[in-house]
Amino acid sequence: MVAVTRRAFIQSAVGGVWILSAGALSANPSERIRPIASSWCVYVQIRPDNTVVMASPVMDMGQFMRTTAPMILADEMDLQWESIRFSDEVPVYLEKNEKGEVLYSHANMATGGSYAVQRNWDYLRNAGAATRQALIEEAAERWGVDPQRLFTHAGFVCETKSSRRISYGELAERASRRSVDPARVRVKTPDRYRIIGTPQRNIDVRDIVTGKPIFGIDVEYPNALQAVIYRAPRGAKVKTYDKQSALAVPGVVDVFEVQGEFEQHWLSGEDTQIISSGVAIVGESLWAVLEAKRLLNPTWEEEPRYAKQDTELQQQEFRRRVREAADADVTKNVGDVERALADADIVFDQSYEHALLAHACMEPMNCTADVREDAVTLVVGTQFPDSVAKEAERVTGVDATRINVITRRMGGGFGRRSEIDYVREALLLSKRLRRPVKLTWTREDDLQDDYFGPAVVARIRAGCKGGKLTAWHLRHAQTRGQAPDSCFPAGLVEHYKVEFCKSDSLIRVGPWRPPLHLGWAFAVESMYDEIAHALGVDPLQFRLDLMKPHRELPFTSWGSDVIDTGRMAQCYEAAARLAQWHRKRPEGHGLGIAGHFTHGTYTAFVVEVTVDRSNELRILNAWGAIDCGLAINPNHIRSQMEGGFIDGLNAALFNKAEIRAGHMVTTNFDRLRWIRMREAPLDVEVEIIKSDKKPTGVGEPPTPPAPAALANAIFAASGKRLRRMPFVEQIVV
Repeated sequence: MVAVTRRAFIQSAVGGVWILSAGALSANPSERIRPIASSWCVYVQIRPDNTVVMASPVMDMGQFMRTTAPMILADEMDLQWESIRFSDEVPVYLEKNEKGEVLYSHANMATGGSYAVQRNWDYLRNAGAATRQALIEEAAERWGVDPQRLFTHAGFVCETKSSRRISYGELAERASRRSVDPARVRVKTPDRYRIIGTPQRNIDVRDIVTGKPIFGIDVEYPNALQAVIYRAPRGAKVKTYDKQSALAVPGVVDVFEVQGEFEQHWLSGEDTQIISSGVAIVGESLWAVLEAKRLLNPTWEEEPRYAKQDTELQQQEFRRRVREAADADVTKNVGDVERALADADIVFDQSYEHALLAHACMEPMNCTADVREDAVTLVVGTQFPDSVAKEAERVTGVDATRINVITRRMGGGFGRRSEIDYVREALLLSKRLRRPVKLTWTREDDLQDDYFGPAVVARIRAGCKGGKLTAWHLRHAQTRGQAPDSCFPAGLVEHYKVEFCKSDSLIRVGPWRPPLHLGWAFAVESMYDEIAHALGVDPLQFRLDLMKPHRELPFTSWGSDVIDTGRMAQCYEAAARLAQWHRKRPEGHGLGIAGHFTHGTYTAFVVEVTVDRSNELRILNAWGAIDCGLAINPNHIRSQMEGGFIDGLNAALFNKAEIRAGHMVTTNFDRLRWIRMREAPLDVEVEIIKSDKKPTGVGEPPTPPAPAALANAIFAASGKRLRRMPFVEQIVV
């Protein structure tokens, strides 16, 4: 890796280094970004010796963005991938508009909703194409020829009718002063791609496996104090604690109370406790403050409303509400569901549910903050650097555009690092102590103060007449948030209704990979299977028939304007073909299929399991298909399909965050069971559907189909239908 400093990235056209950009990014990801070649940015350096250094404009939390984004730019620039060196830092550049809103100055750095590629696809292509055009025009002027006679290849501008060529490094300094007319900039057509579409290895893989300190938790910031916080249960206040014993630990500098704070959550729109009350311990070493934390022995003054929060009681309430004619908000209503159910030959009525979901990222939350009178530096792994800067402005008063946000690779995010609670805590500690502070959460902190994935109970009543699905009524209750009710079977059933039962739960929830889709896919794809078996129809054929005729339907949820039944059907067919769906399996073996449309991407999986006479489950293999538009990095896509599907299997089998009487029960992995290597599929074979559509995300889409595919496979192997996650409570794993 080449270490490139922030100052080096800001410099332009100095010493033969050329730093390039396109124009400002549109807030609408579907808009084409018009390149402005006179506006230079921070992602590429072309050096006189023709070496190129790149920084990814988007952070990485395991979804390959530090590899994928440079691939797009490098292909449009006609560079050799092997010749590029990469900066360890992802620079953050912000600006404010006339309304005072904080915006990204260059590429959109947000990492969430599987939108990182979609938001930056046009931007990066145009930036690379504008770079290439400027280099061609500089060479044409130098040689006195028509630019139409020149082309680029592997870091050189070449002349069509001769052997002349000149390196980018020789052209860069003068080319950086050129103004390129946007009308002359042409992005490549897919047939000319040389890097896009090829399997490239994660640029950080060697650093990860050899333990190089590239994550936020690895940071060693000069003169920084180490800090941990002993947090009270949700809603509670500090009553007593043993301050003197904690201060007596060598290396401990200070021990003091932290006050809880509430604010409106950006996703739920409701007041939630952004920071827990607790006791902060700061010192010269992490081990000193952890030892002091052990000696605090705090007691809490609990707030009765929060002390009554209980996940099992919550699920019982959800089950009651979806079964009763209680008040509910109607979010979709097409046709006359009740009449269609009354006219149906057969009616299905089942509920499906999953528990509160923990994120449990490999790297617990952490942040290093250095708050000074007129300057702030933050070193952090975050999905939204703009949110971090805005939070720093609120806490310190320093303008967000002047906050120095140094991003680090994240050891997992899954929505958890879209929150800013851990950042706010670090800022407040540094502001109080007037020294840099590195705040580290323990695993217990991470689980107790998670923004959990909402628990869900979904009741489906489905009616069939003449062997055709004619009615669908889904009533769901969940901790927060409404379901993605534009996903299938919306548009596929003549009479369709979705209702949402609101919850008064005080349990803190947030985005969980992917927000609100897991419960929907589990319920819908499980019901498909139940209907198919009751009708004596092959489950695959039932789905394919449901998708006919192939067409685009309007889509009003996150990630797309349309949803395409033909693309979904292709994924079902491809996954089944890989699995040899119709091949006879031995007794005790079963195949299950499920698919889903998530944030613009279509996925389907088949999984094979065995269930023996003692009810013991073994997952054998899985086969998946994905249509994510143009496949930029097949290696990236296959890795995400494997990892995302296994994460979904873990949610189905084990993930259950439990709260009793306001206290976290699943405080560490000794109480929160997690999937092990021997429990994962032996192999996950993936087919990437070829497409010329605009690329969409692949980080989240593989997860939602997993629970239903597994449940359907277990039924096929054993005749046992599982409708409640986690499955480990009903089957031996």
